[in-house]
Amino acid sequence: MPIVFVHGVNNRDGQIYNENESSRNGFLREIVGPALGFSPDKIQLFSPYWGGQGADFFWKMAVLPDPDAKVETFGVGSTDEAYARVVTVIADSNFDGTISVVENAKKDFAGVVDALYAAAMAGATNENEARDLARSYLLASEYTGKNPSPGWLGTAKDSNFVDQLEYGAKVSSEESFGAGGILDSLKEGFSRLINALPDAGSALAGRLGRRQLNEVVTRFAGDAFTYLARRGTKSNPGEIVKIVRDSLRLAVAHKNADDDKLVVIAHSFGGEIVYDILTHFDAELEVDCLVTVGSQVGLFEEMKLYVESKSDVPPNPPTEKVVRPVKLKRWLNVFDLNDVLSFRIEPVFADTSDFAYDTGFGSLSAHGGYFMRPSFYKRLAARLSES
Repeated sequence: MPIVFVHGVNNRDGQIYNENESSRNGFLREIVGPALGFSPDKIQLFSPYWGGQGADFFWKMAVLPDPDAKVETFGVGSTDEAYARVVTVIADSNFDGTISVVENAKKDFAGVVDALYAAAMAGATNENEARDLARSYLLASEYTGKNPSPGWLGTAKDSNFVDQLEYGAKVSSEESFGAGGILDSLKEGFSRLINALPDAGSALAGRLGRRQLNEVVTRFAGDAFTYLARRGTKSNPGEIVKIVRDSLRLAVAHKNADDDKLVVIAHSFGGEIVYDILTHFDAELEVDCLVTVGSQVGLFEEMKLYVESKSDVPPNPPTEKVVRPVKLKRWLNVFDLNDVLSFRIEPVFADTSDFAYDTGFGSLSAHGGYFMRPSFYKRLAARLSES
């Protein structure tokens, strides 16, 4: 089963991009593939990289406001104190490290285990490591489902949480999920969680910081504007269109009688690119299921920004909707209420399905958080299995 993953904005080739791809591929192979009846090694994965054709900032974002720069103020007064108060109030809550991981696990055992594996995923450097973690996660997830509040949690400490989890899961399954390198990876992941807790106040300040938010918005807008300005025409498409379109065509070419389904997963602005291709640049390209995640596809159609967008279609909005691309058989859309860059599609496109998913991250981290949570892959596999 060919699966094509189309990334969104703010992706540039490098170690982080490659490690994210390896982790994602590992979980797609081990969780999504088998749930659909395919051997992990038989899953064909395609990941067209178009970030190199995105926005190029000639002054390296020098225009961003810098709080340390010596710039004359426009007038008296400042919002700095108000901002500091907000950070202090939130930092004084349960996120400031006063509540241990074990105490949180007593409230939501499955959620903490999922977060533990998300932290371990962050340390995976290649696809094989990610696949090992994915197989381990399936066993741990089965264990938490059968034991939502195991007895050992009552006496567990942060220092032995991972060992207790490994022992408990091994008791309930013939196969150990914690042996060897997996146990080490989980302990490293746990260390990341522990170390993050005391810094929650400062981390929160960083997430809310003006410069980081500026960079996210700047890169998003830059890549989007670059695509819209250079997507070209049907006879002479732009480089981003050609990269993604050719990868989709290659995936179609790899279909066969026993493996005849094409699934496309498009994150963020990748959804807009895929929609443009399926409605204009290659409207004959047949896709069995499109999954848009944290995307703005519906928003861009509301603004009529696609090549095939027409101001008189549908004739009676908002009661009527735009038809789904003719060669697209099924369309699922996933959004997180904390992700300010994600939008619904059901109000705009007919015969589509919206699904809410809580990544557990804050407003800035949520946009990229979907694929960092192991539970996302389980739910993706379940939804794809429905048809």
